[in-house]
Amino acid sequence: MRDEDILEALASVDFKFGKHELSALFRKPNQAQYRPCKDQVLRNFLRGLQKKYRTV
Repeated sequence: MRDEDILEALASVDFKFGKHELSALFRKPNQAQYRPCKDQVLRNFLRGLQKKYRTV
């Protein structure tokens, strides 16, 4: 997935997350701008994927 796809999945569940915040998750841990991925971000990302790909 590209960054636009991830941000789209987060936006589909009304979770506001910026492109700069997303890039901070994928930096090396020893960089100053590094940010660990919190449970809330991952949970909302998975909800967005379910909303897009789940067939019910």
